[in-house]
Amino acid sequence: MPHSTYLPHRMGQATVSPQGQFEAGSYQEFTVTYTAGYFGIDDTGSIKVVHRFASDMGRPQFDNPTAPNYTTVEATNGAVLHVEYDMKRNIRPWDKTLYIKVVRGFLREDDQIIIRFGDRRQGSPGIRLQTFVEHTFEFRVLVDAFAVYNYVELTQQPTIAIIPGPPALFKGIIPTQRNQGQIFKLHLKGEDRWGNPSDQCQGTFSLKSSAAVSGLPETVTFSKGEFSAAIEGLCINETGDVTIDLVTDGDQIVCSSNPIRISSAVELLPYWGDLHGQSEETIGTNSARDFYEFARDKAFLDACVHQGNDFQITSEFWEHLNELSAEFTEDDHFIVFPGWEWSGNTGLGGDRNVLHMHEGQQIHRSSHALVDDLTDVDTDATSADDLFQALKGEDCTVFAHIGGRYADIKASHDTRLEKSVEVHSA
Repeated sequence: MPHSTYLPHRMGQATVSPQGQFEAGSYQEFTVTYTAGYFGIDDTGSIKVVHRFASDMGRPQFDNPTAPNYTTVEATNGAVLHVEYDMKRNIRPWDKTLYIKVVRGFLREDDQIIIRFGDRRQGSPGIRLQTFVEHTFEFRVLVDAFAVYNYVELTQQPTIAIIPGPPALFKGIIPTQRNQGQIFKLHLKGEDRWGNPSDQCQGTFSLKSSAAVSGLPETVTFSKGEFSAAIEGLCINETGDVTIDLVTDGDQIVCSSNPIRISSAVELLPYWGDLHGQSEETIGTNSARDFYEFARDKAFLDACVHQGNDFQITSEFWEHLNELSAEFTEDDHFIVFPGWEWSGNTGLGGDRNVLHMHEGQQIHRSSHALVDDLTDVDTDATSADDLFQALKGEDCTVFAHIGGRYADIKASHDTRLEKSVEVHSA
């Protein structure tokens, strides 16, 4: 645990109202109520209400009551509070912090701090929710009851669900290239205005192709509650570029697929993958299982790799990632490589992305900065040179990373392992 574990059940409780499901990117008003526990909060003590780094929720502001994201904070006993918002005032991944300090007075048991995110009482439209889906968005509350700046997380945290909105556009996705007679799939989905796959699609559409596609049905039906439709067993026997259109009853084209190029005999075919993603176990959103399910079932990728920062990957989570890799890999359909992001400081070589070809390999962390179990600290590789030495002879590949800690390939580089470079990371 990164914070104090001292008597969390006596530190109070927090609730959020309203509860339930809310559309991604919508404007809402939420009241988070913290009720002090047995110890209350002493003079100069404080609470934090934090949410994940991986969120584009509107930034709370305290000056303009008619503008978006207006937020108010008050104590029911009249204690004077100092309030500020900081993008990085807590231990990652819970970086984004609403900091509330008691600067005059104190709280006794059952006194409350009332926080209104998106306070609409003076005309604000509310606070804009993050634009992507999260099953359990937390308003995580931490308490410094004794004014020592050592925080205790509450045992139960207020949560809401952020869900996709109605479809704003449709997409048809087919492979980029196949050979004559080779079987492929057509995937169809609707996305809301932010690009989230929507489960609110419904209706029947016609399918029309620019050339003969064997196995293509005349129509496809979307059912509410489903995120996509898949049509399998398609093939094309003539060479050339082909697209497939989704068409309404009035012959209006809803969307056109990407083109598929049909060749006579191409040995190497292009595939699509995401080789650098994270989940809530490190600094991303939703679980690692959700990450792979999204890649396979909603993004329709061919390959995928989870790349959590190594200093957040416990031994148990590394084992879980290897289990997921083995579970999700299906030859000729969806390939998962076990992977991790070596997250060394820039002065020690900068980040690298490690992709193993097989499960069961040793992780060589850049540090144990957020991993409390030090029983395997002797397996760490604390510089990029140490990393390349540790991976020598292993069946893996390394990407030079670009991002927060860019890889310095002048300071350290191994041509036997580091064969690729990221050109963008977001």
